[in-house]
Amino acid sequence: MDDSFKSWQRAVAENKLEPEQFAVLQRMVNDGEAESIEAAAAQLDWQDGVINPDEHMYGF
Repeated sequence: MDDSFKSWQRAVAENKLEPEQFAVLQRMVNDGEAESIEAAAAQLDWQDGVINPDEHMYGF
């Protein structure tokens, strides 16, 4: 993802996902982790907002 990529949901709505990014969402749907592409995008946005990358990396 490039630096301008801030939201999976926005990227889906604006049809700006790269094929590899769309494949991540499709895999989540196929694996039963989300009911739709939009739901998968919302889930990833939520995870990005909840998990502090620095703390997550160090296990705090």
